Amino acid sequence: MCQQNENNLGQQMPQSLGKKIKQFREQQEVTQSKLAEELSVTRQAVSNWERDKTLPDVYMLQKIAAYFGMGLDHFMEGTKEAEITMPKTPGILAAASGGAFLCYLAAGGFAGRLYVGTIVMMVIICIFVQLFLHLYFSSSVKTGNFSMLAGYDNKVEYNVREVKKVLIQMDLHIGCVSFGFVLLFGICAFLAGSQMDGIFSILAIAYCIDITTALMLYNYRSIDKTLVEERDRKITKAGFLSIIWFVAWVYIFILGIFVKFNIYSIENNSREALGNLGWIFLFLLVMVAELFYEQRRVKKQIEAYGEYKPGVAFWASTAAACVIVACLFLFP
Repeated sequence: MCQQNENNLGQQMPQSLGKKIKQFREQQEVTQSKLAEELSVTRQAVSNWERDKTLPDVYMLQKIAAYFGMGLDHFMEGTKEAEITMPKTPGILAAASGGAFLCYLAAGGFAGRLYVGTIVMMVIICIFVQLFLHLYFSSSVKTGNFSMLAGYDNKVEYNVREVKKVLIQMDLHIGCVSFGFVLLFGICAFLAGSQMDGIFSILAIAYCIDITTALMLYNYRSIDKTLVEERDRKITKAGFLSIIWFVAWVYIFILGIFVKFNIYSIENNSREALGNLGWIFLFLLVMVAELFYEQRRVKKQIEAYGEYKPGVAFWASTAAACVIVACLFLFP
């Protein structure tokens, strides 16, 4: 009797959809191959369902329920959503990037092709971008704590499952791109020769543009899924204008620095290079102040008028950015 009660209790416990499919299949002594044949799918598809790796659509769920001799509502009763977990791929990519870096150190040391700039960039990508973000995203997905994410607001209601999915997508993208650029930096160190500085700068800028653009795109595309309230969606979408404007101007300024250094043949760590730090700090001060001000203003505009239009501070900071970029070239 005690054993029977335990079994009944176990059957009443919420199960993921995959575990429920596996449970009914085993109860009726049906193999994965047999079930796949009856449903006109592959055995791998059934295996993925049972491991909660993928989910069948509604039409397929009706066929599964009918095969086990019950209605869809009865079949889905007591089903819980599968837990969102971080896949192993981003961790494998981080390890691969570290391995590529070590290979470059060994091969570069043997061939006399070790460059400080290449080593620094590889370390930044491997540790401070790829590994750090992977560990942080993994922790957020595991604990459901998103308080350290940029733009997170504890007063906003989020769809936690969708937020976790977006973090996983971001982590996979960062892992793939970071590994690819680590390889490119290592290969170019052996092939670039006298053009190393120019190629190094182009690769560094391309990497930064890809990462920032991808993260913004993932964030924007997921707004309707991750935010529950329509008001919060409108505020977030409107706020993306000032974010995109800020990022665009940062890259315009970086491009200006790159062009100036090449026009005037300014070397890194030289007195002339250090002299440009003042323009950099002034530019960042103006644009960061504009970004934070407009982000606060967006919320007030949406709440008061239901729409957002850039204000005086937005255009004033844009004019100031133009002046700073012009001064960058007028005062070498």
